[in-house]
Amino acid sequence: MVTRKNAIVAAAIVVAATVGILVAFLPALNGQSGTASAGPLPSGCVKPAGGFLIIANQLGFNNSVDHGVPEDNWPVIDVKLGQNVTMVVCNDDPTQAHGFQIMHYYDSRLVSFGPGEVFRVSFIANEAGTFRIYCAILCTVHWAMQNGQLVVSQ
Repeated sequence: MVTRKNAIVAAAIVVAATVGILVAFLPALNGQSGTASAGPLPSGCVKPAGGFLIIANQLGFNNSVDHGVPEDNWPVIDVKLGQNVTMVVCNDDPTQAHGFQIMHYYDSRLVSFGPGEVFRVSFIANEAGTFRIYCAILCTVHWAMQNGQLVVSQ
């Protein structure tokens, strides 16, 4: 006998499954392949001398999906205490905005950058430790953009 509670649970499962399928296939429905852009990087998307290049796309930060996130941290950036750190962050995703934050170092404001946008982050690594690199903007690969690390060692 089907109860009202069982019907509500079944309907919730169907809705959740439908949303999951739409999120997984939305890029294809919009004419996108669902993978990272194969075209040229946005203008200005160049690794700075002695610095780091972070590319956000449909595979996460620097293809974090291919690096075992969320179980494994990616990207992992190692620097020395007192080092001047420069990063160029590029959005190579053709359809959606992404965000970029680093706990303690670059988290005082919400950063959002749209397709093709590039920005530069510079700071002095003034505290030793491991700091999370993450995105605070919801997108289809948001789960894969939560586990980067900045490791500042002495």
